[in-house]
Amino acid sequence: MEEISRLNEAFYNFTIASKSLETYYEKLHEKVRYLTIEVEEKNRQLKEALYDAEEAKDYLKGILQSLGEAIIVLDPDENVTMINRAAEELLGLDTEYAIGKPFNSLDFSIENEGADNVLVTKGRRYNVILSCSEVLDSEGLVRGHVILLQDITRIKELESQQERNHRLIAMGEMAAKIVHEIRSPLCSIELYASMLAKELEGTGHVDLAKGISTGIRSLNNVLTNMLFFARPQKPLFKVVDLGKTIEESVFMLMPLVEARSIRLSRGAACRAQISGDSELLKQVFLNILLNAIQVTPEGGKIEVVMRIEEGYAVVEVNDEGEGIRHENLERIFDPFFSTKEKGAGLGLAIASKIMQAHGGTIKVKSEVGKGSCFQLYFPAEGQT
Repeated sequence: MEEISRLNEAFYNFTIASKSLETYYEKLHEKVRYLTIEVEEKNRQLKEALYDAEEAKDYLKGILQSLGEAIIVLDPDENVTMINRAAEELLGLDTEYAIGKPFNSLDFSIENEGADNVLVTKGRRYNVILSCSEVLDSEGLVRGHVILLQDITRIKELESQQERNHRLIAMGEMAAKIVHEIRSPLCSIELYASMLAKELEGTGHVDLAKGISTGIRSLNNVLTNMLFFARPQKPLFKVVDLGKTIEESVFMLMPLVEARSIRLSRGAACRAQISGDSELLKQVFLNILLNAIQVTPEGGKIEVVMRIEEGYAVVEVNDEGEGIRHENLERIFDPFFSTKEKGAGLGLAIASKIMQAHGGTIKVKSEVGKGSCFQLYFPAEGQT
């Protein structure tokens, strides 16, 4: 009996232990289910956070790619970690090539010219605004740098053109007054010199009188150019075949070209029509070509090329002269400025003024010792 009592007690204790274990298992199962739900929620939140972070990253990258300024991002060791599309175009870089490279090893340089920063890349020069900012983390530690380059070449060109226009207006007014004051007495002197030459006909002094008349005519030609520069140009607009106008201008200068044994070549045929005054345009081409002929050494080469570029008819005149020093490039279109000993300094000023009247511009590229390239931009009406 005692053994049966002990066995019953053991079964009773086992039953209580089983129920306790079952209760503990249910609680554990409930806790596992709760933890599973919590982990799933955390995973969902983490996925959302990663998605938001990736979306924010793509959005930021999209913004950087759409900016017109060139942006280069560097790590703390100044290696490139990102460049945007504008930087690729401005610097002529490929993203895959640039990423991971030291910034100083990239194939471009930035030079200081006075107060200006000049970017030199692939043989081209750009005026740029340069800024460099540190990237800091939440603790204020430097995580890298952001370099921004803004191309202001066109802005600088417009500023130079505006400044030149102000100078031209002031000097034009002065030139008009000078011509008015000088021309009247000059005509009287020429009249008296002609009368004197007739009186001295058949004598040894007639050449002196004719020399006076020749000198006066030369001076009068200078005054005519000054007046031509001073007066506002009013072209008689009509459709002009630009190629034909260039051919006519070249034909007029061929005797001088042949006399100096200069090789004058023209590029591939390109036809363009513009709205303009053919006679004034001939004056532009004659001045530019004559300038090229004068600076090109005997036996040298002059190349005239015409092309269509983004809605403009562009005429290039390349010479093999000594080139123009950088400090003189902005002054060559000023009236009375000339690098030639006997130059009047009005040819390029007149050409510039006629181009402005046609809505066009003149750009100059020059390298000392190698020659110059004058680029004339005309708004094109039609091209073939």
